[in-house]
Amino acid sequence: METCITVFAKNPIPNRVKTRLVPPLSPEQAATLYTAFLTDWCETLAGFSDADIVIAYTPPEAQTDLQALIGDDATYIPQIGDDLGERLVSATQWAADHGYTKILIVGSDSPTLPVSYISEAIALLDLRDLVIGPSVDGGYYLIGFAVDNLAMIVPHVFEDIAWSTAEVLQQTIARIQSTEVTFRLLPPWYDIDTAEDLAFLQAHISALRLAGETVQAVRTESILAELRVVLT
Repeated sequence: METCITVFAKNPIPNRVKTRLVPPLSPEQAATLYTAFLTDWCETLAGFSDADIVIAYTPPEAQTDLQALIGDDATYIPQIGDDLGERLVSATQWAADHGYTKILIVGSDSPTLPVSYISEAIALLDLRDLVIGPSVDGGYYLIGFAVDNLAMIVPHVFEDIAWSTAEVLQQTIARIQSTEVTFRLLPPWYDIDTAEDLAFLQAHISALRLAGETVQAVRTESILAELRVVLT
């Protein structure tokens, strides 16, 4: 394979994942919901027969638990680094060292992200050095690289970023524009971090069903149905 899609994932342990959803959810409910996000998303990505799926996991001992959830068809690598920037650099370099010419990194907080956006990102890397999928909270849900000019981009694009703030996308674009690499933005999408985000996700999935559209996040939909009383 020339393409890898690396999913940044956490072990779904209560009080370790989706803590901003507590309340209205309990720590256990938040962990269950994150498990649904992750497994739905990885199942969606498994449909890309021309790409390898890599799970970049944390904490270091999480591989066994995540492999039991996601399966044996993915490759598992630990996240390495003290902050998100260092971990992104490490995962990108791992993919380059293993011969991939197109490297995509995605999160696990957007279970309804259209697969067409992933396909578009892969195609764009034939024409651009870098592609970013902006999220509506000021961050990004995807970043991808064509390996030819990777040394011009990494680690530069991940340095001096105020991670977990609304400035991430703008700061990242400023870093890119200080180089000579070419880039494109994908359409924006949303992450699920807060109770407001969760309410939007619930309404979005309900609207898709009413419209007769396919819902790819079926486990997430089922958990949301169970949590409806809590959320309302």
